[in-house]
Amino acid sequence: MTPTRTVVLTGARAPVALDLARRFAEAGWGVIVADSEPHLTARSRAVRRAYRVPSARFRPVEFARAIAGIARRHRADLIVPTCEEIFWLSAVLKAGDALEANGRTPTGDGVQRDLALLRGRLFAPEPGALARLHHKGRFAALLDELGLPHPRTEVVSSAIEWRRRPATPGGWLWGERVVKPAFSRFGTHTIVLAEGEPLPHVGRITAEQPWLVQERVTGRELCISAVAVGGKLTAFVLYEPLSRAGHGAGVVFQRIEESDPVHGSARSLAATLAGGLDLTGQFGLDLLHTDAGLTILECNPRATSGIHLFGPGDRLADAFRPAVAVEPDRTVVDLVTASREVVRLGVPHLLYGPRGVRSAGDAAAFLRQTKAPDVLSEPGDRVALPTLARSLLVQMRTARTSRVSLLGASTHDIEWNGEVVLLPSDEAQPNEPRQDEPDACAQPWADAFVDAVAHAGGTREVASNVDVELSVVEIGGARLPMTVPRPMSPRPGGKSAAADPPSYVVSPVTHYLHYAREEVGELRSRAARLAARGLLRALGVALAVSRVDDVVFVGNALVSTNLHPQVAEHDLADLTATLRSAHPRRAIGWRSVHGRGSLMPEMLRRCGYRLIPARSVLFTDTRGSGWARVRDTTRDRSVYEKSAYRARLAVVDPLTGMSPLPVRERIAQLYAQLYVDKYSRLNPRYTAAFIGAAQQSGLLEFVLLEHEADVRIDGVFGFRAADGFLAAPVLGYDTALPQELGLYRMLSYLVARTAHENGVQLHNSSGVAEFKRNRGAEPEFEYTAVYTRHLPWRHRVGWRLLETVVRTVAVPLVLREGL
Repeated sequence: MTPTRTVVLTGARAPVALDLARRFAEAGWGVIVADSEPHLTARSRAVRRAYRVPSARFRPVEFARAIAGIARRHRADLIVPTCEEIFWLSAVLKAGDALEANGRTPTGDGVQRDLALLRGRLFAPEPGALARLHHKGRFAALLDELGLPHPRTEVVSSAIEWRRRPATPGGWLWGERVVKPAFSRFGTHTIVLAEGEPLPHVGRITAEQPWLVQERVTGRELCISAVAVGGKLTAFVLYEPLSRAGHGAGVVFQRIEESDPVHGSARSLAATLAGGLDLTGQFGLDLLHTDAGLTILECNPRATSGIHLFGPGDRLADAFRPAVAVEPDRTVVDLVTASREVVRLGVPHLLYGPRGVRSAGDAAAFLRQTKAPDVLSEPGDRVALPTLARSLLVQMRTARTSRVSLLGASTHDIEWNGEVVLLPSDEAQPNEPRQDEPDACAQPWADAFVDAVAHAGGTREVASNVDVELSVVEIGGARLPMTVPRPMSPRPGGKSAAADPPSYVVSPVTHYLHYAREEVGELRSRAARLAARGLLRALGVALAVSRVDDVVFVGNALVSTNLHPQVAEHDLADLTATLRSAHPRRAIGWRSVHGRGSLMPEMLRRCGYRLIPARSVLFTDTRGSGWARVRDTTRDRSVYEKSAYRARLAVVDPLTGMSPLPVRERIAQLYAQLYVDKYSRLNPRYTAAFIGAAQQSGLLEFVLLEHEADVRIDGVFGFRAADGFLAAPVLGYDTALPQELGLYRMLSYLVARTAHENGVQLHNSSGVAEFKRNRGAEPEFEYTAVYTRHLPWRHRVGWRLLETVVRTVAVPLVLREGL
């Protein structure tokens, strides 16, 4: 029989996609499935065609266009997402709408046509509703608006706020609480706190990745799976998860009968939510049944496991039909309900079920559950064991390479945590000059910086311990500086390198080896010092043989902290291929790689790069006002305001684009006093020529700390604000002046204030970690990403050894010492 309608199901790895495919096929639909990984549904008899598509998380635009192309090819009537790829499809549509609202158009052949097709076929809530349902904090606020019961909830959007919430007697914040990220799945990051227990350290907390503190409510766990069209429920089932994979996803599900009094209450909650948002799409709710009734914990605005309880003959596909112009005489579908009493996911149940056995009663319950129908082995449509094994092996590989749990690996390349998708448009690119600049036709800063350094006489003239070739590369419309070792540069480990090693900003050997040698003397144990020196000696030989310093660094502006733009994975892969061809005997690297508000580390990993921890850096979220209320920051501000110093931007001559030579020399001198003379000669030894090149190009702006009475420059910092962050890689003060003046404290406050004025987060770089933590900073690791797959094995082995030593020795030491 030729199908009269066609549906495209995405997220086909999910067991719910398999059951949805069966239900649509039974109703006479042609079923097409798509996913970015090998999946369970591909071999189902219900499926006409299965496709592999790009990753929704890492290549969202290509993913959305691939789905649109599949739908067009098969003349699909409906596109039904089943997992978190729904958020990425929605985000791409939202990005297109934003461009059109601003009178702009996306670039690329057929992009607008693809967006129009998705808008007309996608069975999903509109983007604003999706975000409110998925963000646990915004969902709690929505429930307040609708008058629906839920635990009391507080959203914390910065690490500073988190630390300022001690457990104080009285109120619900003192009682038992639950803390969890606003974006999470499977309950894997949920932490239960006893009464009076302080908030734990949970890692990154930002406005984009907030956490919730929630009143703990106990009761019977229930779940809802529902479908809605135009705010009306078209399918509904209430069920209880009898067994879970750990504390997360269910693996055995039992339907709650309609005769149960709780059923009507749960249906009423779902109907109110759907109606309040005029919802079209699938959604699930997690509930608790307490003595006071039902309370809603959270929402999953996608297909959820209750779908498995809809069996043949339940007409589940009819719940989706009003969205696709059904027959004129049938515009309303009666509510579709489920008929299966209990079902299970066979293999996951066998893997995880025994972990919950604590008594003879638990063992008996587990054995009873094994008799429930297995949705993976439905008669006539069983998932073959090799298919299951392949899917599991893919997850295991993802877990290993991406350093996530096995459960986390199941959604790693489709999960959405509030990221924004940017579509390339016909307007100016980010690296083009702002319209408020004096010369709107000025060249991008990277080109201007390279030209300015060349005009100064080369890199040795701007930093005496840096000798590389400086050029420019383009990636995704952004132009970035790139450093390339000179062909005749000394070999790592040679006499000249040992006598005067190059700065770490161009030399991995200096960064990982010579710096470590300087720190060995700080170890208290003589045995530890001897062991460390022996390890470093052996590592130095390996790095020399492997020519580790022979590396091309992309985005390297010769500063400690490079702020990289957001790039697309396909652009990153294309640039890597180009550089691999242009530099067949050199590694390709990126310095200053971090994952705060960025997927760049994982995209680099997916493109074949090694991520070697480089240093522990600190970030302060200076966008709000919390940073200014931290005790030590308020004291720093007081020191500055009561001092005889005032900050001002360095005056730049409009003809030369630079400050006068005496000012530039003073800036270089103050920087050298702190970072070269006091800390290490391995830091870049900048000259006045570098200060001028940085000013001419727009790489850095400089703020001077001047003594009002003497008009003397006693402190300075050079900063760059870009891509959501501010970094101050050039900072210095007159170290001969009394420490009681508090020059460093004043500069620290002024840098944070400048970040706040620019509306960005502060990248605090590394060093004096305790000082920065006392001012609200949070540590995270920064990485050196290096691509070596095209190199001979003897060159790759040094990088592999370096990564092993750093991860097994250096990182644990940093974590233990709190550096």
